[in-house]
Amino acid sequence: MSYKIRVDRHLEFRGGAGLQAGVLGHFMEKKRHDSDRFTGIAIDTTNRWAVSVPGTSDTIAISEVQGGSALITTGTVDNDSCMLASAIIYSGDKNAVVEFRITITDVSGTGLFVGLSDAKSESNNSVAIHYPGNSLTTVATDAAGFVIDADHESSSIMCASVDTGVDTTPVDTGVDWADGETKTLRIIVDTDGAATFVLDGDVVAKIASSVTPATLLCATVQAITRADEGANTVRVRSYDAWQDD
Repeated sequence: MSYKIRVDRHLEFRGGAGLQAGVLGHFMEKKRHDSDRFTGIAIDTTNRWAVSVPGTSDTIAISEVQGGSALITTGTVDNDSCMLASAIIYSGDKNAVVEFRITITDVSGTGLFVGLSDAKSESNNSVAIHYPGNSLTTVATDAAGFVIDADHESSSIMCASVDTGVDTTPVDTGVDWADGETKTLRIIVDTDGAATFVLDGDVVAKIASSVTPATLLCATVQAITRADEGANTVRVRSYDAWQDD
């Protein structure tokens, strides 16, 4: 009898089995796993999330929609920025993985960084990695994530990182983010510091030496107002993070 069952993508219980599928006995995750579906009455800013809203009238709060979400409303002044971040506890040394499901209401007026960074927040008018004036700007010292920025000449989703203050070459996925569209963004950092970027289940980039493997990072979503369009909204529908114990 084999003690291992290998599954390439996912395990699905179908038919009648799906009505009462469960685990009999002791089910043990081999990785640390943190998860939030934002189903509470308010965001826990004491023990769970660091919230930074340095702009004008920007907010990050629970939005009671189907399934729950955290709604980021960017500032009313151009280039106002705000951030939602976990504790700084993830690293390539432990094979960190972070995933967010995100909806952008108005892509043409929004900048967004989603991924891992060495700081829970940046000063107003900046995020960990962005494209102000169509120029790649890495504010963080170590970070890896997806970037969508209305100030960038390309409207498609970018993969970018910075390792100990040294920018890596960003990768254009060629995928445009449409208004109101929800996407699943996953970043995987390994023990060599390489980052793999997974968009809606497909690997779209791998950047070597993306971050310093031993540097502790937080999972974060950082949004910024663009194109003088005033306040815009970004909805965080789910968050998951894993790493070795």
